[in-house]
Amino acid sequence: MTNITIGLRSGVTLFLAGALWPATQVAAQAPESCADISPLAIVSASDDGSFDAEYGPDRVFDNDFDPDSRWSSEGAGKQLTLDLGEAQALREVGLAFYKGDERRTSFDLEASEDGDSWTSLISGGQSAGQSTAIERFEVPATPARYLRLTGQGNEASGWNSLIEVQAYGCGSGEVAELSDGSDTARVANMSKTGLDLRIDVPPSENFDLTGWKLTLPADLDQDGKVDEISENELQGWSDDRFFYTDPVTGGMVFRTVPGGFTTSGSSYARSELREMIRRGDENISTRNDDGTPTANNWVFSSAPEEAQAMAGGVDGVMRATLAVNQVTRIGEAGKVGRVIIGQIHAKDDEPIRLYYRKLPGNKFGSIYFAHEAVGEDDVYVEMIGSRGNHAENPDDGIALDETFAYEIAVRGEERDGVEHPMLHVAITRDDGSRIEAEPYDMSESGYSVADDFMYFKAGAYSQNNTSDRPDRDYDQVTFFELDVEHGS
Repeated sequence: MTNITIGLRSGVTLFLAGALWPATQVAAQAPESCADISPLAIVSASDDGSFDAEYGPDRVFDNDFDPDSRWSSEGAGKQLTLDLGEAQALREVGLAFYKGDERRTSFDLEASEDGDSWTSLISGGQSAGQSTAIERFEVPATPARYLRLTGQGNEASGWNSLIEVQAYGCGSGEVAELSDGSDTARVANMSKTGLDLRIDVPPSENFDLTGWKLTLPADLDQDGKVDEISENELQGWSDDRFFYTDPVTGGMVFRTVPGGFTTSGSSYARSELREMIRRGDENISTRNDDGTPTANNWVFSSAPEEAQAMAGGVDGVMRATLAVNQVTRIGEAGKVGRVIIGQIHAKDDEPIRLYYRKLPGNKFGSIYFAHEAVGEDDVYVEMIGSRGNHAENPDDGIALDETFAYEIAVRGEERDGVEHPMLHVAITRDDGSRIEAEPYDMSESGYSVADDFMYFKAGAYSQNNTSDRPDRDYDQVTFFELDVEHGS
């Protein structure tokens, strides 16, 4: 067919270069004059009809970043063609890749003004494999009505899958800003559960651990004593046996084994953080021999004023979100399945130890706490289920791997002119329901004195030292949030 150029009235259609073109078509703005680029409308998309099930071409320009709204076609050389309605000045192309946070996808990209003659924009292109959000590719300044992507598969398979395609440049098809999908994107090396936690870094890069030291259930340096990692040494530290980042959730994992090394004064092993208010300032002593507080520890608001002046804080609250992944299943009936997940420790005693316990035959676990007054026997308070050695399965219990939160707080409450230190404990389930224990009055517990002090602890403190299979019988707890606050 001979190409003819002729002037006609508006609305008349011409056959030019073998294609139907409306005479009202506006020529594309010169690409080199397109300095301030904008998103360009995509009016339609097509392929050869071999797309997978409902994952058709029209899904790639609906501005929906749900992974189920995508185009998918298997096989190297599969092509997706997009129509911008008329020729535009093209400067960039944005592509959002399905599973773009997990793998790199290979592709070629071409442009055409007429749908017949194609210009290569990108040959041998590859996604970064870092995110499911739009990844923008700069292309040579090109007048284009059509974009054609040729898929070459991905690192894991021959599938070509795109969530969204966007074009940027200048012309009559300019539209308002489009979402780039970053608000809902999955990002490489980030938690697969939607948490703002990385999976490729040590715990100290996800959590502020400058105010904690770590006790391990091991003697790695073989000096005959349990190992402790100071708050300064803990930055960047991990060990895949006892304390590490979970590779799926990004949570902070504590793992302790029966029969591991223990601290003096305890016969149970732990992988557990100890609060250090001094935050690495070793000029402040961990504790005074006479029991008076240092700026590294805190006291109750019922303590004498001189003790409050010496301490690093007054009263306090610890909040944690976590899941218990495993508890011991072998050993004595009175010890099996018990792990302490949070504490307030005093100079010698423990105002609270918060327990999770799941017996081997039960589907769910219980939550309870112990209060230890100075020189007195423990008082136990059950919150969910029973702490009994032969308790029936608690229907309202917490399963292994179920996420929940706890809050342990000490707050002063004035009664008849006397300050009462009140212990508050609450559990929040993953459905939002909250269980609060009756506030516990500690005014007669012996802690409101000048020569005692407090610090929080959190982690996995095993309460079973009778299992003979530490290789497979252990306690493991994963924390997703952990923070503390104190008054002054």
